[in-house]
Amino acid sequence: MSKVLCTLLLLFVALSMTKSQDTVRVGAFNLYPGIFLDTDGVVKGFYVDALNSLGEKENIEFVYVYGSWDDGLARMKSGEVDMLTSVAITQDRLNYMDYTSTPLLTVWSEVYVDQDSEIRGILGLEGKTIAIMKSDFNGGFLKQLTTKFDVSCTFVETADFEEVFKLVSKGQVDAGVVNNTFGAPKSVQYGLLTSGIVFNPFDIFFTVKKGANESLLNLLNQYLNDWKHDRNSVYNLALQKWSHDNVGAIEVLPQWLKDAIYFVVLLVLVLLVFVALLRYRVKVAVRKVKYSERLFKTFMENTPAYVYIKDHNLQHIYRNRMVDRVNTASPEDKNSSAKTIFEAHVARMVEKTDRQIINSELNQTNIQYQCKLNGKDTWLHDYKFQLDLPDNDLAVGGVSFDITQLKETEFELIKAKEKAEESDRLKSSFLANMSHEIRTPMNGILGFSELLKDPGLNNEEKEQYIDVIEKSGARMLNIINDIIDISKIESGQMIVNKTDLNINILLDDLNSFFNEEASRKKIKLTLHKALADSEVNLHCDGDMFYAVLSNLLKNALKYTFEGRIEFGYTLNASQEELQFYVNDTGIGVAPEKQKLIFERFIQADIEDKMALQGAGLGLAISKAYVEMLGGKIWVESELGKQSTFFFTLPYKTSGLQ
Repeated sequence: MSKVLCTLLLLFVALSMTKSQDTVRVGAFNLYPGIFLDTDGVVKGFYVDALNSLGEKENIEFVYVYGSWDDGLARMKSGEVDMLTSVAITQDRLNYMDYTSTPLLTVWSEVYVDQDSEIRGILGLEGKTIAIMKSDFNGGFLKQLTTKFDVSCTFVETADFEEVFKLVSKGQVDAGVVNNTFGAPKSVQYGLLTSGIVFNPFDIFFTVKKGANESLLNLLNQYLNDWKHDRNSVYNLALQKWSHDNVGAIEVLPQWLKDAIYFVVLLVLVLLVFVALLRYRVKVAVRKVKYSERLFKTFMENTPAYVYIKDHNLQHIYRNRMVDRVNTASPEDKNSSAKTIFEAHVARMVEKTDRQIINSELNQTNIQYQCKLNGKDTWLHDYKFQLDLPDNDLAVGGVSFDITQLKETEFELIKAKEKAEESDRLKSSFLANMSHEIRTPMNGILGFSELLKDPGLNNEEKEQYIDVIEKSGARMLNIINDIIDISKIESGQMIVNKTDLNINILLDDLNSFFNEEASRKKIKLTLHKALADSEVNLHCDGDMFYAVLSNLLKNALKYTFEGRIEFGYTLNASQEELQFYVNDTGIGVAPEKQKLIFERFIQADIEDKMALQGAGLGLAISKAYVEMLGGKIWVESELGKQSTFFFTLPYKTSGLQ
């Protein structure tokens, strides 16, 4: 019994002295081949192999919490994970993570594209769409780089590098940014190529939560230091396996071979230094030339002008992007000239001035001309000058500016000036005509009022004089009313008052009113009505409608000396408009004046001897009224034979019968 108790006691002591197994949560994400989630649902990679080996030796269980890279950073901040792999140093991350003193790898950023891409340098990213991993150091540095070089491009953020390559391979973006560790093996799988844009070499580390895992950090530093100095360590073998699928490919070389290699390398270095010293001046000069060339190209490609240089054969030896956009020749075709840009007659004119500069007839010239660029009418201001090329050959340099907008503004100013001069002339004519129009009835009123004072007048003479005074007063009143109406229209104070209106009844009233004057002039006045009374109850402004027809009938009676006048309306085919008309056999209107008569202060024959009384406002008022009622007005006429004035109104009945 005592033996059993002793045995149990010894077992209890042994178990109590055994170290319990620790658990470390590792933030895992898709960064093949270092760490990734395999198709069987297990997190794998050379980091995983190395950590699992460490765990077996130190009795640590590494538990992998899988998510995106951005998720891993968030979990490290919140304490959901204890460590991360493959972390670059940034100022922000130093606030919540502690880094191992020994780096895992030195990596760099690369831009990958599909096999048909033309992107070959950083400037080639202009206007392109680029996929980057969210919160990734590589993508963040490229953003800074494109901003520094003033390259405008669009960035699309993804959850991981795998998604970056998927977008590039499907053509949904133009390029993608990953580090070389992921890009080297995966580019073959996705059929992608490096663009040659390689930048930003940096170290990546294991990290732990800041100030919380000092013992784990020290342990990682210890193992990393040992692994890095042993080529056959689990870390190096795992790296070789997952990167190249060739376990054990890295072998330890014999010391004598290593010494021989060092000697050869040293000898080569000495030779390289010697050559480098000899070539130093050349390199400095080349660097300056390349910088100047790059500076020149960047400026010229972004200047908003057409910049070009032509040789003695008038072929382009340089042209910027602005010229390429309007050139029918491809950018690679060096045999382009004015003939591949302009129409034939413009090309001849341009080449003539080019030839004068090549022949030293001119040192420089400024010309303006109109042409078609990409099918659009364009005005160019072309400044050309003579250039001496390095081979002592003469060339033509040129800078052309698009001045189309300036020319259009110039033409508009000319038109505005002409319109202002015409308006001034018309106003002068109107004032002269208005002076006559006002004086005539005033003279009639004053003159015949004076004659009425004669006590010897008989009743018949008095009636005659009073009739003249009344007609003169009515004429004066019409002129004043027209001036008031046109003033209200111009100031926007004319109000439309629509009521239910029976058009047939109003036309009958007009027919009765003007029939007496027509009979007096022995002119036949007829009325045509297309619809029954019950069908023409419109919601319309009666005063405006009456004024329009009255003005048209007054003009017809004024300018018709024999024959007939017919007025009325018809219903158009769509039954949406009533078309009113006044047709006469009067003097007619010349074709060139048929639009002018609807302008203010203009009579059709204001400059002719046949101009009759009137202020020239009636048709302008009628046009304004018709347009305010939702219609339009026009005239069709044969000079010396007849005129027909038309206007339309929307056929919207009031619903009353």
